Amino acid sequence: MNIEGFIGSAGWLNNFKKRHNIKQYNKHGEAQSGPSEEELSKEREKLQELISNFDLEDVFNCDETGLYWELEPSKTLSTGPLSGTKKSKNRVTLLLTFNATGSIKLPALFIHKHQTPRDLKGIDKSKLPVDYYWNKSAWMQTSIWNKYLELLNQRMKRRNRKILLLV
Repeated sequence: MNIEGFIGSAGWLNNFKKRHNIKQYNKHGEAQSGPSEEELSKEREKLQELISNFDLEDVFNCDETGLYWELEPSKTLSTGPLSGTKKSKNRVTLLLTFNATGSIKLPALFIHKHQTPRDLKGIDKSKLPVDYYWNKSAWMQTSIWNKYLELLNQRMKRRNRKILLLV
């Protein structure tokens, strides 16, 4: 802008933003990179058609989440400011699998960073109420996923069931 005598000070900019209701916002998500409404609608129809071939008891969904089990809340109630502590990065990964009606909840897949944590010394991990796996990062890996799918397949074969697994 080549305007003579114009001085764009911080005060001028703040007043301009107030006059025109301009505020700073954080961008959220990746809205522009996702599918269009039309594409979503088509995919939903395909999914509904696929699901309609199964009894809802045989439609399963699984979802993975990280659990930072030592992480303290970032906010608290107090009478004054409190100093924070370094955030713990200790985590485990969980994979939870349920059927569409909620009547079947499979044992959680549990991934820890230690093969045998101190608290589990002397305990048979196959007797735990979870499917226990481990690796250095406690993240899901292809090898763990494949083992889980094989185990799930064995469980369903024993029950003589064919399921749809949504991932």
